[in-house]
Amino acid sequence: MNDDRESRKQALLRELGDIQSLLDDMESSAATKTGGALDSDQIRKLASERANPFLSPGATPPTPSPAPRPAQQLGSAEIDRIVDSLVEEALPKLEKALRLRLRDALRRKN
Repeated sequence: MNDDRESRKQALLRELGDIQSLLDDMESSAATKTGGALDSDQIRKLASERANPFLSPGATPPTPSPAPRPAQQLGSAEIDRIVDSLVEEALPKLEKALRLRLRDALRRKN
């Protein structure tokens, strides 16, 4: 049981490292672009390239069909709005997955 917990812990730490790497890649690519900023479609595309640790193995996340948008430079307020929107969209799914995993873990202990 401890080994399983440790392996899950290591998997989450690797995922956090991957997220940090993605953020670093986004910052470095944003600095080299002429516009200097990523729009929400680019952020979604980059995020969808990473594996989702909350989905069961073999499950594939739905692929959104982004509407084509002209390239534009985003202001700080727009970036905050996009991030808030993405987080607001993802939180209920993450919360549900976490609740299910916690319930399952507690049931296995009893």
